Amino acid sequence: MIGKLMGWIVTLIGSLIGLALMALVVGVMSLAGYFYYKSDQPMQVAEAQRIAPGITFREYMQFQYDGWKQLDDKSVADGDNRSCVLVYGAMNHVAALFFAPLEVNHYRAIRGTSASVKYAEYLNGTVPPDDLAYGPWWKLPEIYWWQYVNTSWFTTYLSGRICRTRPLSPSAHAQAGNP
Repeated sequence: MIGKLMGWIVTLIGSLIGLALMALVVGVMSLAGYFYYKSDQPMQVAEAQRIAPGITFREYMQFQYDGWKQLDDKSVADGDNRSCVLVYGAMNHVAALFFAPLEVNHYRAIRGTSASVKYAEYLNGTVPPDDLAYGPWWKLPEIYWWQYVNTSWFTTYLSGRICRTRPLSPSAHAQAGNP
């Protein structure tokens, strides 16, 4: 009797863990699909649209990737290591994909407090506008996308690091296939 009860409890716990993992995978895949769809829309970063009107996130990242590849080639020619494509083109975006929801949810949780001001400073001002940040839960993917794009813009375009490829000119945007 006790053995059957223990077996049933273990089976129930295993099923719940399996369902939770499946829900997590479906959630991450859905968010990644939404991000893929949004990446072909004009960027929501005002400065990006001012510099190159109509540029999409994919076009911007392709421009950046090409610049990073050239910088890496120059680094190898100078006897250094390749790092721009790996760090900014891959690792930075994987981290941003996971951290954008965490940043947004933390910011939403501490809204209206002195901690929210300090957190906004920590994020270099890349916090979603109030109409997005404090909207209904079903708009969370849009908020996450906003945070992802703006954080990516801040860390790739505005940074003064070694892998700096700016400015993004309208002519470079036209070469990407958009007038």
